Amino acid sequence: MGAARSIDWLTAQPIAHRGLHDLQAGRPENTLAAFAAAIARAYAIECDVRLTADGEAVVFHDENLQRLTGSTGDVATTSLAAMRRLRVLGTAEAPPSLADVMALVAGRVPVLIELKSIGARGPLEAAVYRELRRYRGHAAVMAFAPGSVAWFRRNAPEVVRGQLSGSYRGEGGPNVLRRFAYRHLLMLGVSRPDFVAHETNCLGLPSSRLWRRFGGPLLTWTAKTPADYARARPLADAIIFEAFEPAR
Repeated sequence: MGAARSIDWLTAQPIAHRGLHDLQAGRPENTLAAFAAAIARAYAIECDVRLTADGEAVVFHDENLQRLTGSTGDVATTSLAAMRRLRVLGTAEAPPSLADVMALVAGRVPVLIELKSIGARGPLEAAVYRELRRYRGHAAVMAFAPGSVAWFRRNAPEVVRGQLSGSYRGEGGPNVLRRFAYRHLLMLGVSRPDFVAHETNCLGLPSSRLWRRFGGPLLTWTAKTPADYARARPLADAIIFEAFEPAR
């Protein structure tokens, strides 16, 4: 576990996954419209960040542009200016930079930033840290890659950092042994996070329960129905949600 510090602000309210998005209302995921809706309802915000070709942090989930914008190519080979000219899922919304998002939030709700690093650790993390150094408000970073979390431990220990994990079933990515290790949080000795964010179907694992029993804040993703939310509430300290609004 990371150095003891108060991060009660991170667990004080539900967290809107990629903002409070609703495509029918013109608020696609990870856009300023979705984040503004979350702020208006006093939800914390989760967002995904990638590095553009010119070294800027842009808020965008996918590695490839196709699903969200209909364009070809990858975020990593596209400049921030070119990203701004795209439109998300047929709406008027463009992918925002992390700086755009932080200026919109302006400390009104906590921001949880998921790092989508590709290749060597450092460039994306440093770009995110540049924004966090000038931000005045509650913000934290998290990543599936232990190396990304460890980068913040080494280079920016004042930033609250979290280790993401999941079931790693039925998908590519890490090999079988690494998927097992990640699912059971065996990478925490490397990342040494301040909090863990585990998938909802992994909250009953002994590793998740032990982390929380010994005082580690445990977040969970992603509750998509009121029933999901109700099942997760006794087992986690904060819940990342989407597709509905939790009862207050």
